[in-house]
Amino acid sequence: MPHSPAYLLVFHGSRDPRSQAAAIGLTELFRQRIQYVGHPALLGDRSGSPANYAGFVASGFGLPTLADAEPEPSTVPLVGTAFLECTPIPLHQQIAEFIRTQEITALRVLPVFLSPGVHVMEDIPTEVAIAQQTLAGTVTIDMAPYLGTHTRLRRLLTERMSLLPMSAWILMAHGSRRPGANTAIDAVADHLGAVAAYWLTPPSLQSRLEELQQVGCRTVGILPYFLFPGGTTDAIAETLAELSPQFPDLQLHLTPPLEASPELADLLIELATRPL
Repeated sequence: MPHSPAYLLVFHGSRDPRSQAAAIGLTELFRQRIQYVGHPALLGDRSGSPANYAGFVASGFGLPTLADAEPEPSTVPLVGTAFLECTPIPLHQQIAEFIRTQEITALRVLPVFLSPGVHVMEDIPTEVAIAQQTLAGTVTIDMAPYLGTHTRLRRLLTERMSLLPMSAWILMAHGSRRPGANTAIDAVADHLGAVAAYWLTPPSLQSRLEELQQVGCRTVGILPYFLFPGGTTDAIAETLAELSPQFPDLQLHLTPPLEASPELADLLIELATRPL
């Protein structure tokens, strides 16, 4: 029997086993928690008051106590995981296979990405369109906003920063050469009271450290704007270790990336269930 609705979380993909495991873990958290969306006794009227859901999330979600509100099997949403890169099967084939094997009639694709780079704005929509054509229009496929658009993501970052009182913070992102993509990251950094640095494009981590040293900062936190640990976050840590002797007057502290968490899963659920 077909289940409805269905969701497909799309990640960048990585050959690093830590990243792959974190993607699967976040998908499982999403699957566990979204099945309770729509139960008035648990969530309140989310359509009329998103704050009710936010309050419910803040209370801890209480999954162990929900045995008396188990949803019917036919109403439990189907949730899948797909990868854009580092996989032998193109994304459009992953989408089509998920739909066919699960007898899905409507699918919402969730880009689990932090910035509006080429992958989010061009690659994923193209792959979705190919999948739609492959299925001859028999299935409705739409896309939720990408994860980085959720304003409460900034609160998660703020909470991490609050654990380490610093005189300055650098939001360290991958960066994109797509025009305007880094502007969204700059806006996040401004909201956090930080400055942005990029791995791929200027301004670099070194140039930001030079600027902060010149204005008299003594303690600097570096917050990686990445979902999971992987090759790039390792390279950032190595670069910071190499740069540290050049800045003897700065105490440098590198935090972990976001990683899979119930809080992150809840942000995805809000995006997934938000009317387009």
